[in-house]
Amino acid sequence: MPKLIVADENEGRRNLLANTLERAGYDVTRAGTLRQAEGTALATMPEVVLIDGEWKVSDAIDASQRLMTDPEFAFKCRIVILSRNTSSDYLTSAARAGVSEVISKPVDMNKLLAQLEKHSKKRFVPPPAEVANATGTGGGGTFDVSMVMSDGKWALPMLKGIVTPEKINVDFINEILAQLGEEGIEVDEGLDPSLMSNMLRIALNSIVSDIDSSETSNQNPAGSSLPTAKKSAKLGSKSHVKKVGGSSMEEILQNQADGIANDIEGMMDNILDEKPEMVALIPDREQVVIDPAVLKFTKLVAETAHELMWDIGRPGNVSDLTLMTRIEDVTEMLGDVISSLPEGDEEE
Repeated sequence: MPKLIVADENEGRRNLLANTLERAGYDVTRAGTLRQAEGTALATMPEVVLIDGEWKVSDAIDASQRLMTDPEFAFKCRIVILSRNTSSDYLTSAARAGVSEVISKPVDMNKLLAQLEKHSKKRFVPPPAEVANATGTGGGGTFDVSMVMSDGKWALPMLKGIVTPEKINVDFINEILAQLGEEGIEVDEGLDPSLMSNMLRIALNSIVSDIDSSETSNQNPAGSSLPTAKKSAKLGSKSHVKKVGGSSMEEILQNQADGIANDIEGMMDNILDEKPEMVALIPDREQVVIDPAVLKFTKLVAETAHELMWDIGRPGNVSDLTLMTRIEDVTEMLGDVISSLPEGDEEE
């Protein structure tokens, strides 16, 4: 039984859709908030996460983007959004966030069930929009470091963490040899994996050290008293891998994190220090007077229509699932109108 999450902040609409999908054979989990949907999805890894596109506080595309940053979720799961907004900009944003499909409202239940079956069985479904892999957040592809940073020096500590004995070891070499064999490349069975791991680690250490030395030379001109990195005399030494200019890799990463935190703090200070613009009162000559009787009658009509929609939308009264969804949408909109109207004889 395929697992599916229905995320919608409207309880009535959420239950209506979930009940329909359960009758269609899905194992449905309901979520009233996007945070709840994210946590449940990462814990259960369902085939499909079905998200309503309109939220009062949160944003469905932002939630999708957060989910697709998890490699396991991106590999196992798909996201489908139900939205009234089907503009090209919205579809492009959804595609970049890793959303598999955007289905327009009002929802045709037959189409929705057909598409969910495709997604649950991992069949091909065209993405919401065509976007380049390089700009996609949830998809695959590669990116150029120079596009996001002025240079690649920030990656040096991570390279140093890769060329350690814990990463490049006998198991790592054996995996490479097995892959070479699968590709039909003959490998001498007499090769010593331990020797090869040491050779590979030493070679990579040498490359990283050369890069580090080059950067240090550029930063420390002739006559400078700043110390430079020294090569370790012992092959595979941890000090050779993790020590750069007298600082450990952890310290370098911590310094970078502190710098980023300071930048963010400075930007937040500027945002929090901003004062809101003064709100000007509308002059009396530009105000429109509403007859209290008309306002009262409008509220009465909205309340009557709201009660009628609720009665029509009760289970068993309407068999057409698409019409039922539209009735639920109208009921919700009428409720919003009623809540926005002033109480009593108050004028607007």
